[in-house]
Amino acid sequence: MAQAAYEEVKKLGGEIVAISNDSVDSLKEGAESSSIKYTLLSDPKAVTIRIYHLEHKGLNIRDPEATGARPAVFFLNADGTLSSAYQPEDMRYHLSADEIIAGVKDAK
Repeated sequence: MAQAAYEEVKKLGGEIVAISNDSVDSLKEGAESSSIKYTLLSDPKAVTIRIYHLEHKGLNIRDPEATGARPAVFFLNADGTLSSAYQPEDMRYHLSADEIIAGVKDAK
């Protein structure tokens, strides 16, 4: 969804950055195979993921203690303050491209 919004977000002066607990190599491979243009950051020890309370255990059937990250979107104003945030409990839901673009437009 974020990739579909990326060009419009850039035109509006915004930026998309994603963070995951996947390895750098895994993110690079995924970005290449999916033609992702926005920045992907690796947080394999989930340091930032924990700071934002986005840690989610039980995602991996083979390793129930493995940690993943719930999807979240933070819209920042030009001065770096938070405009709005979306942090669903159900990690199957992600914002649509239109919802991302609307969030960028609402930020000041």
